[in-house]
Amino acid sequence: MITYLQHSDPTVPIYRGQWTFLRGALATVDRPIFGWVGRFFWHGIAHDHIAHHFFVTVPFYNLPEVTEAIKPVLGDYYYYDSTPTLYALWRSFTQCKFIESTGDILFYKDMQGRAVRQCQQAEETVAPVLQDEKIDVLSDDD
Repeated sequence: MITYLQHSDPTVPIYRGQWTFLRGALATVDRPIFGWVGRFFWHGIAHDHIAHHFFVTVPFYNLPEVTEAIKPVLGDYYYYDSTPTLYALWRSFTQCKFIESTGDILFYKDMQGRAVRQCQQAEETVAPVLQDEKIDVLSDDD
């Protein structure tokens, strides 16, 4: 259940073909599973899971400090969900049913084919010059 909730969330992107270490590390969500009980018995692995993905050699007792340090750096790319555990589990079970068979950046869809989030694709009407000016901090390009 814990691993499922860390990696299966309708708001977290799934990368196919455009995967990088950075994108893979960010394809998870921090959530306070069972509050202080989860932090104590599971050593905060759900509370500080993104930090764990980036810094696998950091001991669990230092991950809360690392999490606080990376939040401002990641900005909007830091995913945190304070939804109560059992509701989050139900939401993931009902909203994370499948992903499309085509596409590079995808989000889970429910049984009716609805996604909570969608990847913003460049509009075909945008001039090529404007498309080249867009900056993606998660791209491989330097």
